[in-house]
Amino acid sequence: MQLVEIKKFNLVTTSCAVAQGINKDYKPVIQLVRKYKSDLEEFGRVEFEMRPFETDGGIQKQEMALLNEQQTTLLITYMHNNDYVRAFKKRLVAEFFRMRSVLASKKMDRNTARLEYKPMTDAIKHEREAQGKTIAPYHFNNEAELINRIVLDMTAAKFRICHDIAKKASIRDYLTPEQIHCITEL
Repeated sequence: MQLVEIKKFNLVTTSCAVAQGINKDYKPVIQLVRKYKSDLEEFGRVEFEMRPFETDGGIQKQEMALLNEQQTTLLITYMHNNDYVRAFKKRLVAEFFRMRSVLASKKMDRNTARLEYKPMTDAIKHEREAQGKTIAPYHFNNEAELINRIVLDMTAAKFRICHDIAKKASIRDYLTPEQIHCITEL
């Protein structure tokens, strides 16, 4: 399980990752999150998600708390120190620092893709005007979807469904750097 992940341009860890990191059962960790939820929410809203996890009997869904760096730090200060907890704290700090640079790179790639979209729309507008044709909003969408199909092998709508992304959210925030590069080039 990934210790720190990027979710909507925020770095988070899950209560399940914390439990695994400190070598404890999941139940006491989620109980600690619920007990001190108001303390944790002084550093932002604590979100909960149902996520699959492996058990001896197969794969089940479990509610997990998503915690930002400050919330996670506070939560682990409420735990008794032992060898596992201390080792986990060191790994957690290192991983948040590492993921901060990954996030910065992702934001830069996202901004590049956003800046490159403007020349494409200008080119479509110029070409249609040169042909004496009217411009409709769907012309820009058609081009963007064509590029999505080439790079992702699916439309943005299908990508949202496959990756459980909200309808109004931009798929660019969920693409790999390689996919963003390809889209930018096209």
